[in-house]
Amino acid sequence: MSGHHPSPSKGDLHLWGSCEPCFAAVREAFETNLAVGDDLGATVAVFHHGRQVVDIGGGFTVDGAPYAPSTLQLLYSVTKAVTTVCLMDLVQEGQVRLDDAVTDYWPEFGQNGKQSLTVRDILGHKAGLVGFDVPVDLDWFGDWDRVVGQLAAQAPCWPLGSGHGYHALTFGFLVGEIIRRSTGKTVGSLLQERFSEPLGIGLFIGLPRKYEPWVTPHFDAPGGYGTGKALMTALETPGTPTRRAFTNPPIDTATFNDPRSWRMEMPAVNGIGNARALAALFSTMTEGKTCRFSRETVDDFRAEVSFGPDSVLVEQPTRFGAHNGRGGALVFAHPESGIAFAYVGNRLIHDPTPHGRLWRLLSALRDSL
Repeated sequence: MSGHHPSPSKGDLHLWGSCEPCFAAVREAFETNLAVGDDLGATVAVFHHGRQVVDIGGGFTVDGAPYAPSTLQLLYSVTKAVTTVCLMDLVQEGQVRLDDAVTDYWPEFGQNGKQSLTVRDILGHKAGLVGFDVPVDLDWFGDWDRVVGQLAAQAPCWPLGSGHGYHALTFGFLVGEIIRRSTGKTVGSLLQERFSEPLGIGLFIGLPRKYEPWVTPHFDAPGGYGTGKALMTALETPGTPTRRAFTNPPIDTATFNDPRSWRMEMPAVNGIGNARALAALFSTMTEGKTCRFSRETVDDFRAEVSFGPDSVLVEQPTRFGAHNGRGGALVFAHPESGIAFAYVGNRLIHDPTPHGRLWRLLSALRDSL
């Protein structure tokens, strides 16, 4: 969806939720984001040592309705972080080891010189499988076996060990198949069984149809893209890793506002939830009543795997740890401070993140601590 949405006055922001007094600056930053039009509708949540201290939201959906506490939002690449948490659980239990070869779990993956790739390499976007060698469309992703079979058969699009590049869509299928081979379960079903249901949160990869009325579409913010000339040139040039990653099929707002894209499992891009659910999930990495993960496991996963020039996001050096999502969604845990933070909104800004609205929120969070 596109178009211009006027900024509401501060008196009609439809704000809701709760915020402990010492985190009042976060609420003020959130209200500013809505009042100046940086956000249309959004939610922010913070846990501190396993206890929720911020759960606020407000603004509007694209059709002008209040952005309600029950509103669900597509998460784009924050889904990668959710999928990685599912893998973390298997690593902590000893079912998967990060430095094992992928072929230890998925033997067919070793085709075309990929035998040396490890699970950790996949997490660091080093596999060179940023797109598909055959034309694909949205319906294609409904056949999981076909998708992962195609990835297993492909050759990397750069010499292994020579760098990394953002696996926008394929990351979820690669990690997801390691999860499926290890447990016999899909990422979506594992997420429900181990996290969503025990925590009592609405967080999905593969949305049941009964929840579709709660999902609000995204809105493309007006204005130009801040991605820069080199990235746009790479996107438009046939054969580049950038074009392979983002155009087959097109990763655009219309595609992911289509309910068909919510129902299948694309564990890199189509998670659905809200800030409350994401922050609760990431609070399992901090000390407190919701803690599930040891510091050793958390440190293993947040250790730097890749840093430097990105073969896909050609002007943006990347370091992989916490994941943010297309348009600005963000989730992270910081065990040292006991913080788990999540932000989700429906106004897509395509400039490189973090945007001004996130700087406001994160600066307020830092000052509150």
